[in-house]
Amino acid sequence: MSSEVPQPRSPGRVSVALYIAAADGDPGGELANHCRQYADAREWVIAASFSDAGLFGDLDERPGWQGVTALLPAGRASGIVTWTRSMVAHTPEAWKHLTELIADRGSFLASGSLDTPGQRLYTGGVHRLPPSRPRRGRSPGPADDPL
Repeated sequence: MSSEVPQPRSPGRVSVALYIAAADGDPGGELANHCRQYADAREWVIAASFSDAGLFGDLDERPGWQGVTALLPAGRASGIVTWTRSMVAHTPEAWKHLTELIADRGSFLASGSLDTPGQRLYTGGVHRLPPSRPRRGRSPGPADDPL
């Protein structure tokens, strides 16, 4: 007779849907790749990836967002990963409200990069560094001091 020690049950891997909203879309896939790396670092499984180009109105009017949110109640994704908060919210209050709304439905919303809604880092395809971070190839100067 063998005696087996019960192994702790694995909670399973969390599945997520990626969502990108940018003025020019994500032609090179760079933003989706950042989201993918963010999810991979947490060992989340990517169920699907959606994007909206040039659509910054209500979330309900964005086809990509509708696709992402349709996966949640169906159980195909437990969460949503976007690259920046400003892709889904125009203010910090709107981000907080949206995360609470999604959490009330048993899911979560995460952003791979911290930005402040209302101050887009990705507009018109131009990537802007935050002011407190020196640009590559130049020494920090007085203009780089955040104070």
